[in-house]
Amino acid sequence: MKKPILNIDKHLQIRKLEQVVENRTAYTLEQAELSIFETHEAVNDIAFQFSTTTLASMIRGKKIIHIDNKPSFEFLAGESMILAPGQTCIIDFPEATPDTPVECLKLSISQEKIASFCDRLNEKYPLIDSSTGWNYNADGNRFLNDAMINQLLNRLMLICTENNEAKDFFANLVLQELVVRLMQTQGRYTLLDKNRKHSTSNRFAHVADYIQKHIQDNISVKMLSREAYMSEPHFFRCFKQQFGVSPVDYINEQRIRAAKMMLQAADISITEISFACGFNNLNYFLKMFKRHTGLTPAQYRKSLLL
Repeated sequence: MKKPILNIDKHLQIRKLEQVVENRTAYTLEQAELSIFETHEAVNDIAFQFSTTTLASMIRGKKIIHIDNKPSFEFLAGESMILAPGQTCIIDFPEATPDTPVECLKLSISQEKIASFCDRLNEKYPLIDSSTGWNYNADGNRFLNDAMINQLLNRLMLICTENNEAKDFFANLVLQELVVRLMQTQGRYTLLDKNRKHSTSNRFAHVADYIQKHIQDNISVKMLSREAYMSEPHFFRCFKQQFGVSPVDYINEQRIRAAKMMLQAADISITEISFACGFNNLNYFLKMFKRHTGLTPAQYRKSLLL
């Protein structure tokens, strides 16, 4: 079995398995609660509702999620979403077994702590072209955890299971960084949401649209800064602050995203995909694809057939 990116080995050593469906182990902190849910048999129509804003992050396996009147979707290992208080989810576990359990992490943080984090960020690092500023948005949309989010969740898991007397102090430091990085990641995904209406004055939304339309062209930070009507250093600094990655990293992220979609078509060669996604060097494309996905393009294409 493939080892999950989120490491709950210590948790599994100390937890009690009392239920085969959504067995819950809770770790309580001063202004947050981290829970691990495990399901060991296939079951449908399990309802969940949370009283506070909650991060849900899949560790292992697959769930089918039904929220309100939206189309159902698969929730897979490595993905997260933030759920609003009172929002009801109906969950199916089609593939859970004792040997291949479904495991999910839930992290609830008090509204006061989130508001405090956001207030400090809005005071010290205000966002440009934003009417709301920093906001931990519980929109129920999925996003893929990046390496830093996984590292912080693993660190928080260790703090909870270590039972150190200073755990709340340590956890507070991790929670601050985690909330910021989650908001930055959400910001990047919001730029790609075609159903969301962006303000016509939002320069970064315009830049994201420009990147999508010119994905196979040679895009430079200088070009993007001109599109945003900002100096190059100011554009670079503000983009990284708001989205947690540099403009170049974001471009590569979108090119790999496009390549993954194109790899579903078996009649397009990997070399053709490389050039169609703006990579003028095949070896560089192979290197970047492996860095982002952990697989070569050929391995990724093969995994789609399994």
